[in-house]
Amino acid sequence: MPIVCLEGTSAVGKSTTCKAFADRYDAYIVEETHFLFGPTKWQGMELVDWHLACQTKRWEIALEMSKEYPYVLLDGDVFKLWYDWVYGLDHSVFEYESNYFRSKLISGEISFPHCYIVLWAGESDLRNRKESDITRGRRLFDKHLKLVEPQIKFFSALNGLIPNYVGVHKAETIEGNILNIENQISLSSGLSAQQNLQLFDFMIEYFRTTNP
Repeated sequence: MPIVCLEGTSAVGKSTTCKAFADRYDAYIVEETHFLFGPTKWQGMELVDWHLACQTKRWEIALEMSKEYPYVLLDGDVFKLWYDWVYGLDHSVFEYESNYFRSKLISGEISFPHCYIVLWAGESDLRNRKESDITRGRRLFDKHLKLVEPQIKFFSALNGLIPNYVGVHKAETIEGNILNIENQISLSSGLSAQQNLQLFDFMIEYFRTTNP
């Protein structure tokens, strides 16, 4: 059954949308790394390796649950190389992560989802949502505001390579978000093994040659 990834910056309503969609369609949610695996004390390359292993495990969970549930939702991308791209992290770390993901793609241990849905909102809306949500602290909220425009730019480029693979939508209501997920699932036919590598190589070259 389809594995669908939702992305978007802090307070956009991604997790709330996942839960609402799951309630309606009996979908399984693969939560973000810190919810699944908790905090870590690793630093440096050990921290990088830990995050990579966690993302691989998240995909493993998604694949296994797709055998039991009509839909699986990834609350956040397993390929978070765009985070390095936006914040200008160490080039050697980026290449290390790229090589890791490519080898896992080739071995079939990880893959791109059936489709992506990217939710976005303006800064004032995001700040209002943050203030009204007392359940989460969102300590990196201001830093993550910088993600909004680069995410739209990058994921739109992916959709330009493979039309109807990514839906980029302004997050106005949860009901509207659910409708956009439904439409995107119906539009996308998923990726072949060849397209997985094509998309990955396009993504890496995009990050190497394009400014956020």
